Amino acid sequence: MKLYDRDYTILTSDEEAKFRSLKEQEVVKEVGTIKFRKPLFHKYPKAVRHYISLFPNNYMDIFELQDREGLNNKLACFQQLLNSEDVNERSILKFISEHRAYFIIASLLSEYFHFGHHATYLFPEFQIGNSYRADYLIIGQSSGGHEFVFVELEAPKGRITIAEGDLGEVFRKGIKQLRDWKRWLYSYYSSLKETFDKSRRSDVALPDEFVTMDRSRFHFVVIAGKRSDFTNDIYEIRREERVDNNILLLHYDNLIDTAADVIGRQTY
Repeated sequence: MKLYDRDYTILTSDEEAKFRSLKEQEVVKEVGTIKFRKPLFHKYPKAVRHYISLFPNNYMDIFELQDREGLNNKLACFQQLLNSEDVNERSILKFISEHRAYFIIASLLSEYFHFGHHATYLFPEFQIGNSYRADYLIIGQSSGGHEFVFVELEAPKGRITIAEGDLGEVFRKGIKQLRDWKRWLYSYYSSLKETFDKSRRSDVALPDEFVTMDRSRFHFVVIAGKRSDFTNDIYEIRREERVDNNILLLHYDNLIDTAADVIGRQTY
């Protein structure tokens, strides 16, 4: 599923002309056939920044992070939703989609992962085989290539934890889904190439990490409950799950914090 109404795999004639002009301006010196360039990426039109990325219609434009007023307003509305009586995971997904508040989910990279500085992509409702679907897939690129974060949103309210200091049914449901995803991915990952091919830039081949399974590149997140639901016992379980199973357990206040922190930054 793409993020935007516009199809960024196509440029207008004006955008193409602007792009060609800027590419020419980037050349600061020529020695024989070698051209030395000073990148002018920050001057590229928004559509061009999407167009030259690996997945144009799923690219998270870092320059939008500078819209402090607009993003803070979206985040304030998101907080109001989380505090409403009838909030559930479906209403959260609907809000993020309708308000184009995708930065809220992508912000997870800034705090909990160490990739995405070169490029960040977001895929809502990402299909995993015929039986599973992740609420979001975040793909972050760094100097070491691309890594993948599969995100499952669960209810902000309900049986988040139980009196004995263990995880309640809300978290248990999310963890079970992630374990199902992991089993499928580890067995059939190469079959996702067709899914990625449908979204990639047509003139660029998929890097090897999209075809060859490398478990170290995969990460899993479940978000449920609020900060007040997390006791010392739950924080201990959270540490164990991340170390033992590469599953990160977060509450929605964590998501609010990362989203607020990423506003105004230069990258995710």
